[in-house]
Amino acid sequence: MSESVLLRLRFTRNAALRRPWARATAAAIVVGMLNVPTILAQSAGSQKFEVVSVRPCKVDAESGGGRKGNGESASASPGRLDLSCRTVMSLIRLAYVQFADGERRALGQDVPIEGGPAWIGSEGYAIDAKAEGAPGQAMMSGPMLQALLEDRFRLKLHHGAREVPVYALSVAKGGAKLQVAQSGKCIPRDLARPMPSAQGQAGLFHCGVFVPSSTKDGAYMYGTTLANFCAQLSIVLDRRVVDKTGIAGVFDIHVETRPADPGDMADSTPRSPGPLVPASPTDPLGSAIFAAVQKVGLRLESAKGSGDFLVVDRVEKPTAN
Repeated sequence: MSESVLLRLRFTRNAALRRPWARATAAAIVVGMLNVPTILAQSAGSQKFEVVSVRPCKVDAESGGGRKGNGESASASPGRLDLSCRTVMSLIRLAYVQFADGERRALGQDVPIEGGPAWIGSEGYAIDAKAEGAPGQAMMSGPMLQALLEDRFRLKLHHGAREVPVYALSVAKGGAKLQVAQSGKCIPRDLARPMPSAQGQAGLFHCGVFVPSSTKDGAYMYGTTLANFCAQLSIVLDRRVVDKTGIAGVFDIHVETRPADPGDMADSTPRSPGPLVPASPTDPLGSAIFAAVQKVGLRLESAKGSGDFLVVDRVEKPTAN
């Protein structure tokens, strides 16, 4: 999730969360302007890097390959792509999902990648590549990186889809309680550019991004469609969330999660982000989200939907420089 806003939104505790195991489970939500992606496992374009260096390296085990594993350690200038140590699995996500079609695509829930040997998720490689001319970061990180992986790693993969469990967001009994978005409350997000901080600009925030409530009773999302709201929920829950409300428009949504008593706010020391563990409805965090959705007149229910994934058919350790 390169250059996305990464927030730790703590859904305030109820009495059950005083227990140590529950506190560990109730981690924060990683959010940004995220949309569930359509995977584009396409053939790389004709443009390729002129000079490429691929070096083995030791990845950070806690990050899953690469600093935070999703492109945050990429350094790119016109005509040059410098990727610090990351796994092949992380490189595949970067090239075939996030920048698959040569444009930055915001991510939702992690895309499953199947097949391939175990080493693609553990052994790291640093890539420094130079191109003729001045192609942009999205082109180098997508189609041109695809060509590099297919050439140096002999990578071959294909796209697949199958029916998987999802959560359907629908209107609850009594109707939705949604507030139409107020003009000027947020700054539109341009996915083609790095996201600058919007905070401090007359109290504005980026549209479609969760921001903590100043009263510590949950979070707000300004200027969002319900499709984007579902994508935000998909990143933390254990299933993708699909919009079945049939409601069009743009809204300001307050996801309210109040503590059972003021004492629950006392132990709110920020914790290290750590790996994101998807939450189920039986987890304290998942339970809080389901309850918060009901407060705005919506509901989450188990359903079936199409799930996209990538299958690695062939991959080899890279050829020497």
